[in-house]
Formats: sequence, structure tokens, C-alpha cells
Amino acid sequence: MIDIDLLQIDDFLDDAACESLRAELQAAAGAAATVHGFTEAVQPQIRSTTRAAMPPAIRDRVTGLLLARKEALERHFGVALDTCEEPQFLRYSPGDFFVAHQDGNTPLLYDDSRFRRISAIIFLSASSPEPRPGTYGGGVLTFHDPVFGSPRRLPLTPPPGTFIAFRAETTHEVTPVTHGERFTIVSWYRSGDSAQR
Repeated sequence: MIDIDLLQIDDFLDDAACESLRAELQAAAGAAATVHGFTEAVQPQIRSTTRAAMPPAIRDRVTGLLLARKEALERHFGVALDTCEEPQFLRYSPGDFFVAHQDGNTPLLYDDSRFRRISAIIFLSASSPEPRPGTYGGGVLTFHDPVFGSPRRLPLTPPPGTFIAFRAETTHEVTPVTHGERFTIVSWYRSGDSAQR
């Protein structure tokens, strides 16, 4: 087992909320998600997923739920946080993925991502090894061992409604989706730039 500092909150959203958000995501228009650090450009060899355009009321509601957990995150990770970024509502279709990367707070890039302290993912759909209605296969959130060169990985496929938070400098990836659609919401808690957002 690898040592990754994670905070998992089960039932962050109930079944009805997950179902409603999945329906909104399926119906919403969207565009290819960009990659932070590449002047917010689409980089299909690095990240292949659709970022859905959700109504402001839904974005605001999810932002409120994320901010309500800020103090719990500060206690768990021992960091002071100012705010969180506007959530991204993501739809991964078969073949979509995100290669191993870090979200911020890393010396590798000196851009706006340096203010990201904690990454957060809300899972909205269920994983299944076999194709079944309303599920997806593959699309595994996989954490890499922080020991350089180690082949060890920590794969996670939490049930719908689960909230997972981790330090933004943690290397992680989303493996290619093999069937169905994977729906998630992602955001980043920030500090050091309270005037930014």
C-alpha cells in the first residue's frame, strides 16, 4: 500500500442529487477540457474529457457545498485555505483519460496553479467491470507512489456521492474509460491569492 494523504467523505451527495446532476451533465452542451499550465489550451494527448456548461444555479450550489467543507479540509491537511475554484463538471466517454499529472503547488510550474493546495473530486456515477446501464468501466482514479520511480499505484473507484480530497501536488491520473460514461465534479481549494477569485 502506498502512503497518500487522502480525505474521503462518503455520502457527500445523496443518490437523488447524483442522479439529478448526471441528467444535467448528459443534457448539457460541452467542450473539450483544457489543461492548466498550457495557457488553458486543449491538449488531447494529455487530457481527453468534456467539460459541461452547467447553469449558474448548479455551479453556485456545488460551490457552496465545497466551501462548507473548507474547515474540515484545513484541519485534516493542516493548511489555511481561502476559497475554491469554480467547479468543473466533467463527462468522460469511452477512450477519455487524463495522464499522470499534478494539479498545482509544485515547483515544476510557476503559474496560477501554485495557489492550489487541495484537489477535490466528487464522484457522480458508479464503476462496473461489465457494461450496465448508468455505469462506466475503466476511468480509474489512480494515485502514484510519491517515491520517485516506484511502480506502486493506488486505484480508487468510489461509489456515487463520494468526495475525495488530496494535496494538489499529488501525482494522479484517470485511466481510459472502456465503456459507459464517467461523471465527476472537480475543484481546487486555494490559498495565498484571496483576491484571485
